[in-house]
Amino acid sequence: MRPFSPLSRKPLLALAFVAVFVCLYNVASHPRVSKTMQPTAYYNNYDEQVCLPQRQLKMNPPRTKAKAAFVILVRNSEQEDIAETIVNLEDKFNKNFRYPYVFLNEEEFTEEFKHAMRRASPGADMQFGLVPQQQWSYPAFVNETYAAKCRERMLADGVFHGELESYHHMCRYQSGFFFQHELLDNYDWYWRVEPGVRFFCDITYDPFLYMQNYGKKYAFVVTLLELRDTIPTLWETVLEYARSRHINLNKPGQLFPYFRDESTGDYNLCHFWSNFEIASLDLWRSPAYQDFFNYLDRTGKFFYERWGDAPVHSLAAGLFLDTDEIHYFEDFGYQHDLYRHCPSKDSGLGCRCECPEGTTAASIDHDRNWDTCLPKWREWVKKSAQSRKGSWKVW
Repeated sequence: MRPFSPLSRKPLLALAFVAVFVCLYNVASHPRVSKTMQPTAYYNNYDEQVCLPQRQLKMNPPRTKAKAAFVILVRNSEQEDIAETIVNLEDKFNKNFRYPYVFLNEEEFTEEFKHAMRRASPGADMQFGLVPQQQWSYPAFVNETYAAKCRERMLADGVFHGELESYHHMCRYQSGFFFQHELLDNYDWYWRVEPGVRFFCDITYDPFLYMQNYGKKYAFVVTLLELRDTIPTLWETVLEYARSRHINLNKPGQLFPYFRDESTGDYNLCHFWSNFEIASLDLWRSPAYQDFFNYLDRTGKFFYERWGDAPVHSLAAGLFLDTDEIHYFEDFGYQHDLYRHCPSKDSGLGCRCECPEGTTAASIDHDRNWDTCLPKWREWVKKSAQSRKGSWKVW
C-alpha cells in the first residue's frame, strides 16, 4: 500500500485538531470545571460567582468593597442566637470581606449584648441603633381598640403570629422604615441577617459587587408560599394601588406576573423569604416604593390583618423591577428555622458546603418541600427571557 504523503496527512491532522479542541471546550464549559479553570488572579476583584481557595483570599485580600452592611433587627434576649449566627457568618464569608454590622432594636441594647457581639467577631465594625419610637407604635389613623380585637380573632382562628402585637410592629417596620435609619445613611446595599440562621457553604466572592456589576437590585435564597390567612386582602390592595398609579402589570420582562395565578388571576402566594435578602437600599428609598408603602400603611392592615414584610417586599419588587433584576443565590447554603436550601450536586454550585442530607426533624430540605416555589421560579425565569426576546424588534 502506498504510504500517505505529508500533503495528504494535513486534512486528517486538521480534523483531529478540531475534534480535540471541541472535546476540551465541552469539558471546560461544564459548570463544575469552568469555575476552577480560570487563573485565580482573574478573580482579584471578587465580583464573579466562583469558589476560590482560602489561600487566594489570604494572599490577595479584597481591595474593593461596596457601600454595604449587614442589617440585624434583634432583641437583647436573642443575644446567644445572633452571636452564634455571626460566628458562622464570619467563618463562611466575612472573615475575608470585613463588612460592617448594623444592629437595630426597639429598646436600648445592653452593654452585655454589645460585648457579646464584639466577642463573636473581634475587630469588626459594629454600630448599635435604636428604632425611633414613632416607627414602632400605632400611627394616628389606626384604631388600637379594633386592632386588639383583630388580634383576638386571629388567635382564635390560628393565624400564625397574628396575636403577637410586637410581630405586627416588626412587619410594619421591616416593610417601611428600617432603610430610613440614620446608621444606614452612608450605605447603598444591605444583607439582612436574623438570629439563629446558619450558612453551610463558603462564600468566596462579594455578593454586593456581583449584584452591583450585573444590575441586580434584589436577591433571595428561598421562595415559598405565604399563609393565605395572614394576608386576606393584600393582593387586591396591591392591584388597587397599581390601577390608581396606572402601572402596567404586563410589560415584557416585568416580575409581577410571577406572583399571579394564571388560571384565576389571584395571588399565587409565592414570595421571597425576607429573613435572607440582599438588596439595594435605593429600591426601598425610592419615591415609588415610599408611595406604595404609604398606600398600604394607610389601610391599617399591618395591624387589622397580619401582613408580613416578605410578601410586601416581594410584590413591590414585582411592581418596580424586571425579572432580570432579581438574583437567586443558588450557591448559598442557608437555613432559617427548619427550612434549608443547599445547592444540589447536579448544579455544580456551592463552595466547600457542609449541608445536612435530606429532611430530618432538625432540617427540612425546602427545595423539595410541598410549599416551595422554586420550580415555579425556574419556569418563570425561562418564560420571562423568552417573552423579552419575543418583544425585540428586528430592523
